[in-house]
Amino acid sequence: MSSVNAKCAGCLKKIDDKRSLCCSKCHQKYDLVCANVSEQRFYNTMSAEHKAAWRCVLCMSKLRRTDNTNTPVREALDNVTRRRGAAVISPGKAPHDSPESLPSVGQNSVVDNGPSEISGELSLLHEIRLFREEMAATRSQMSILNDSLNKLTSRMDQCDKRIDHLSARVESLERQSTQRGEDRSTEKLLGSIEQLKTELNDRDQECLLNDIEISGIIEQKGESLPHIAMTIASKLGVKLVDEDLVSVMRVGPIQAPQEFSSSSSKHSRPRLIVIRLCRRVLRDQLLKAARVRRGATTSDTGLPGPPQHFYVNERLTRVNRFLFRRTRELAGRFNWRFVWTSGGRIFVRQNHGTSALPQRIRTEQDLLRVFGSDAVGSTQIQNE
Repeated sequence: MSSVNAKCAGCLKKIDDKRSLCCSKCHQKYDLVCANVSEQRFYNTMSAEHKAAWRCVLCMSKLRRTDNTNTPVREALDNVTRRRGAAVISPGKAPHDSPESLPSVGQNSVVDNGPSEISGELSLLHEIRLFREEMAATRSQMSILNDSLNKLTSRMDQCDKRIDHLSARVESLERQSTQRGEDRSTEKLLGSIEQLKTELNDRDQECLLNDIEISGIIEQKGESLPHIAMTIASKLGVKLVDEDLVSVMRVGPIQAPQEFSSSSSKHSRPRLIVIRLCRRVLRDQLLKAARVRRGATTSDTGLPGPPQHFYVNERLTRVNRFLFRRTRELAGRFNWRFVWTSGGRIFVRQNHGTSALPQRIRTEQDLLRVFGSDAVGSTQIQNE
């Protein structure tokens, strides 16, 4: 018998009352509708033994079919029509469907089994219904699965796109990082190179601290440069002897010997005379005397040729000479009044007064710092 809150094995609905049957074979519980039993039969006709031995449609369909050869045949009754549409039985005549015309029991004949066939049909219909429900549920699940797969595919495509985008960004960042690292390394290397160049230039300039340059002295064939050096020093008021001179030479490209004429403007510019002194004190004395006697000429020196203005300056390296020339050009363009050298160093000052401090020029960056990038432009320092 059924119990409260049990589920029907046919419709899977809850059985809220005791109107149910339990299969004696599979022990599944069915309500009266799925068991195909009316309430009148359940309460009035079916006994307790009948209810206990009741089997469901599925269990009944699984039983093997048996022949009905031993089923007794009822005798034919008079005035009873066995078949629809049969003629009326006349007395003394054997009808077509009389017992004599029917096949015997021992022959192979088909006899209607009644309740067994009905149970088989119900079982088949129930199985078809269950199959259709399962197919509908399968189709629903397949539809849900297809939707899930489509959503999963869409999400996977989105993830692939995001991964590709992230990969591209990572590669871009790596390239930028590498390029920045290379740029920083290159900038650092270039800075180190420029610093080394500046230090080497300073070292070279230190080697020229005992040297002076004399310009404006006409070059002759067979001239005596030590005599000219001592004569110019005497003109400036500084006495030099042969022991004070380490070396005296002309520097620059060799030119043809000059011929004196009344037009001195036609003469080419003579080469510089470089004098290396044994003591720095003598160098400083000559430079100081040259500043005092600015504009002196070769008159009364006994040097051949017409009187010429000569100039005594410090000897600078090639880099410092170029920087000094550029500094003078920029100072003249922007009205900076003072440009000079001291100890091989280049200085510039805008005007008089203690507020205008001198600015030292060592590299082109100093020109940019003092005169501005717009003034200097993109001119690069080059050796002459």
